Amino acid sequence: MLDFIDINKTELNDYKTVSKQAHAYAKNASDTDPFIIKAREKAREKLNNAILPNGKIAWSKLPNLITSNTKLKKDVLGLSNDLEIFGLSLAPHYVSGYNTCNGLSIGCANLCLMFTGHGQKFMVDCNGNHNVAIARIIRTFLWFEYREQFKARLLHELKLKYNLLKSKNIDLAFRPNVFSEQKFELLFTELFHFCNEYNIPMYDYVKDIKRIINNPFKKFYHMTYSLSENNSLFIPTALKHGCNIAVVIDTPVKDAKPKQLTINGITLDVINGDAHDARFTDSPNKYIALSGKGLDAKNDNTNFIRKV
Repeated sequence: MLDFIDINKTELNDYKTVSKQAHAYAKNASDTDPFIIKAREKAREKLNNAILPNGKIAWSKLPNLITSNTKLKKDVLGLSNDLEIFGLSLAPHYVSGYNTCNGLSIGCANLCLMFTGHGQKFMVDCNGNHNVAIARIIRTFLWFEYREQFKARLLHELKLKYNLLKSKNIDLAFRPNVFSEQKFELLFTELFHFCNEYNIPMYDYVKDIKRIINNPFKKFYHMTYSLSENNSLFIPTALKHGCNIAVVIDTPVKDAKPKQLTINGITLDVINGDAHDARFTDSPNKYIALSGKGLDAKNDNTNFIRKV
């Protein structure tokens, strides 16, 4: 039995109802969005062109599986060595046609970081193609349709990256779910054994509280509970299992201000989550405050972005 803290049956049933509605909303929004439809078609075309007659994948025709981005590249002060963070950027929720986010909410679907930074929808090439979105959808197709080849390729890329950084005396950390929430700890255990062997820290922001409770690699796979508008009832459970709480707020986060936040009657000190992304270095029992990102953040009316 899952050990949810301070949650009654009615609250849990309400959460399940709202979550079901969020899935239906996100699927419909993705399946009817002309931008997403076009990106799916281009991704499928590019993937089909990379499949050889024997079913093997010509990886040189496809984007790398592991990448970095602006936030992942931010410096982390106080570490003995330089650190570079790489991650796997699948397409979130139903963008690819496959669901990659079981713990989604309407707020997080609307404001997903998939469509910020280089993922903003207007950032197309001269042919009208959004290569960042296409690459993320291709990776998602590969994960669901060519899983064994996907696993082998990702481990190959990760080993190459590890060796390159090691030669420069730079440490490597890995974030399996940059925009998604796949249960890689159950579905891709080879990745975790690899990272454990090479002493590569792993971390994720996690909305699915069951993953936090059942995390089989707690010693080196660090989870931060990611707050949406509908899942604050699980804060006590997340804290019990040693997770900090990430929360998006409506004011710029600078120098760890605000100093404290109170959510559902629980007051904790605040860490500036925008300073860097290496959540596995955070001190425990904290809120991780993040500023709302993207052009749509100011229009949020779901309470995904908390007012402080």
